[in-house]
Amino acid sequence: MMRESFKEKDIPSVSYYSVPLHLQPVFKNLGHKAGDFPVAEKVASQCLSLPISPYLTQEDQTQVIDTISKIEKY
Repeated sequence: MMRESFKEKDIPSVSYYSVPLHLQPVFKNLGHKAGDFPVAEKVASQCLSLPISPYLTQEDQTQVIDTISKIEKY
């Protein structure tokens, strides 16, 4: 929901860690499966990186804040 709201406003956002480490192919040999680390899985499904830069204008910052403020809490 939040990511879609940002997309509608042309605000860049990305999920860098959408797949928790224990489910990434490189660690398959460790034998972990979904559900082994539920907190990591929950964080991975909810984590979103927002724009951050020393060059982000006040207007851009306000747009990000306003967009977050208007998203319904669920």
